[in-house]
Amino acid sequence: MTQLLVSVRSAEEASAALAGGADLIDVKEPSLGSLGAADPQVWRDVIQMVRAQVPVSVALGEISDGERRFDADSFRGASMAKYGLANMADSAIWMSLAARAYEQVPRGCARVAVYYVDQSRAKCPPLHDVLRWSGQISATTILFDTLVKDGQTLFDFFTPSELTAAIATIHEAGMKVACGGSLTAEHFAAAISAGADILAVRGAACEGSRTSRVNRERVRDLKAKLNSFVGEGKVHYASNDKSRFA
Repeated sequence: MTQLLVSVRSAEEASAALAGGADLIDVKEPSLGSLGAADPQVWRDVIQMVRAQVPVSVALGEISDGERRFDADSFRGASMAKYGLANMADSAIWMSLAARAYEQVPRGCARVAVYYVDQSRAKCPPLHDVLRWSGQISATTILFDTLVKDGQTLFDFFTPSELTAAIATIHEAGMKVACGGSLTAEHFAAAISAGADILAVRGAACEGSRTSRVNRERVRDLKAKLNSFVGEGKVHYASNDKSRFA
């Protein structure tokens, strides 16, 4: 069943997301970018507030920003962690650099590999290389996201059939798929039909822009919309489009 992930920047926002029915909580600092790393104290505050009611993931920033060291204790209670691969496409050794960064994520905290669908703007490696590399870090999930938050969404860069083909390939490799990228409730049907395991939102759950507060009622509405599509048992798109993996 498709789950709803809500990104938060504080324990207060995490409380609102939980009250609204979020299935997963993600901690990041949206003012620092798509995967901006919040202070580890914020991680701890959120994890303490959630009290293992739902899994908590943490964003660690962009590998290209330079290796930031995190205390192993900061990850305690976190279920997942992820780095972005922006500005890594031109590096001949990006795979080893990224794998080294993930080494500080302790066992017991699942690793999420990220592909920015606005690849040319993000200057990230192509999808087929990200998928090949994901095995090196034993990733359990692939996140599709957008680096640039300018109103363009996942579906401005992937057609539904392309997304379906990509998700099918990732599922065949034994990993889950989280779909982000400025999604709103209007995108849920297409993402669910394509086979997404997780729908990841921030802006759609906020009172205004993605840097404003997460609102409980907005989260509740998003969860209701998700449940309505899942309940209808949407038929997945059929696609043989493998162009993203060429």
